[in-house]
Amino acid sequence: MKKVMITLLAGASVLSLVACAPKRYERQSKPKTATSSTVKKEKKDTGQKYYQEVLERYKAYAAAINAKDQTALQNELKKIEATSEEYAYVFNLQTLGSTNEWHYAFEDLNRDGNDELLIGDGKTIAAVYYLKDNQPTLLHVAYVASAGGYRSSLEVFDSGQIVYATWQSLNPDQELTLYSLGKGEAKEEKKATIQIGGNQKAEQALGISAKKLDLSKLEWKTFDGSGDSKSTSKEEDKKTGSFQVQVSVSDLRIRKEPSTSAPSAGMIEKGTHTITETVDADGHTWGKLESGQGWIALEFTTRVSGNTESASAPAATKTGMNLEEIKAGNFSSVAGVWKNKHGTSIEFDAQGIVKVNGSAVNGVQFSGFYFKEGNLHGVSRMPGATNETPILFIPSREGGSESIYWSKSDATNGNDLYYRVN
Repeated sequence: MKKVMITLLAGASVLSLVACAPKRYERQSKPKTATSSTVKKEKKDTGQKYYQEVLERYKAYAAAINAKDQTALQNELKKIEATSEEYAYVFNLQTLGSTNEWHYAFEDLNRDGNDELLIGDGKTIAAVYYLKDNQPTLLHVAYVASAGGYRSSLEVFDSGQIVYATWQSLNPDQELTLYSLGKGEAKEEKKATIQIGGNQKAEQALGISAKKLDLSKLEWKTFDGSGDSKSTSKEEDKKTGSFQVQVSVSDLRIRKEPSTSAPSAGMIEKGTHTITETVDADGHTWGKLESGQGWIALEFTTRVSGNTESASAPAATKTGMNLEEIKAGNFSSVAGVWKNKHGTSIEFDAQGIVKVNGSAVNGVQFSGFYFKEGNLHGVSRMPGATNETPILFIPSREGGSESIYWSKSDATNGNDLYYRVN
């Protein structure tokens, strides 16, 4: 009997140990909370603090540009090299006289534990910075030059690859450079050249299989540290109501969404088109085509009918533009001040442009004039510039206003038409 009792007691002891084992394992697994906290803490420390000096500079740039305070801007630009791309980019914005609403976002593009800094508007990228020995280093900027027809763009892919593109307004070739970001370095991987408007895309020419990074999903912030700018167009900005516009240019692009960065749906045919909805985004008033093809920038159209007032259609004026005289070098018919929707101004006298944003300029040259589709095309060259800027004189049509297109880009890339100031 004693043997039986001992055996039973021994069995009970074993069962008790087995029953307790899971509790021991459970207790041992609890430190996961501490591990999780540690990981979270490490995730927050991704080098963002090293970009503070860059953020402070852009904040100061934006304040000076918006206030049109050239002295303050020049004092801020003195902090960086005059030969840098950042200097050229910011100086160009000041020359354009445009206001600026930069946003910024952090993203670890190459998954190395350090964030890169993206500056843009939530839909396009204006600059990319990365860390090299904990120092913020500029990869490239993207912009349209105020003179000379130079422009550039940046595209980021979810693989961490970055495509930098450069081209000239009068040259169909687009130069592409593919970069990959490593630990503290930006490596140039490949170069290629494609034709603007051609069938070959940058991804094909450079052998990129990755998808473009969805910029709308990044946490875009203003330079005061507030606001999430995931979209530059707001639902409440949309206006409905049908009206008609006249398209008189052949290079007005249709976009699938109301944005200059949205995919192209081809060029719209000249003629009268019905607009069913408008929305302000990316510096344009966009009109949704009744045909369902997409959206067009209304600044490059003339309102012809409808009950809803188009924000982009200026008040009609009597045309005084004499294209033959302008071609011959007499600008008397366009003498006076012309402004775009952002307030940027140019002023003509009989000899040509004499002021830009109220500042006097001397010796602006014009050449290469020719007629096309009822408009006068040509190029201008600013004093001291080596490159030329296209200019287009558009007479009044269909009861609309005459206008001047003076820009480095096509009719969909963010630069506006200028209208006569009465």
